[in-house]
Amino acid sequence: MKIIAISDTHGSEHELILPKGDILIHCGDFHITSLNELEYANRWFGKQNYDWKIFVAGNHDTYIEKIGKDMAKSLFTNAFYLQEDLIEIEGLRIYGSPYSPEFNNWSFMYTRRSLEAKEIWKHTPKSLDILATHTMPYGILDTNYCNEHCGCEVLAREIFKRDIKIQIGGHLHNEGGTSKKIGDTTFYNASLLDEKYALTHKATIIEI
Repeated sequence: MKIIAISDTHGSEHELILPKGDILIHCGDFHITSLNELEYANRWFGKQNYDWKIFVAGNHDTYIEKIGKDMAKSLFTNAFYLQEDLIEIEGLRIYGSPYSPEFNNWSFMYTRRSLEAKEIWKHTPKSLDILATHTMPYGILDTNYCNEHCGCEVLAREIFKRDIKIQIGGHLHNEGGTSKKIGDTTFYNASLLDEKYALTHKATIIEI
């Protein structure tokens, strides 16, 4: 099974030439701020030649937070929209969540190290093949251009309490296209844009 993972495309989707694979996972920041942009995203997914397509929203996908999970699921007819949801594809258990620590006034955000953060991430299933999130866990492929760690501390703790084989995220563009294995978990930052929003990084290819 070949998985193609991307994140943080911010309107650059029309420029992408993606490698072949079985599953496409987009980890947020398509930049969906209106119904028109959601419909465009859905059409874009419809044109991608993969057997399964998964989308997890990000902090810049403000329209999705506005309309709510159920409406978003109904409008994404060409991809599975995951918002604290588990899906199984040919035996692979994949869970997706759009949330990230608070930074400016965007969507799907919580106060860092808060009870709200703990409430969100405690629902992560105990055993997963893939955890697809928008943010990265704290200290793992999560630096900004000032080399500061900006991922989520709570998410990091919850991942290491669980049997999770792969975590895919983005949000922090600086380390896009990189991976790191810690213990039994391999982490991937799938951001395609750099800190200046230039399309710099390649899609992440994961073989399972």
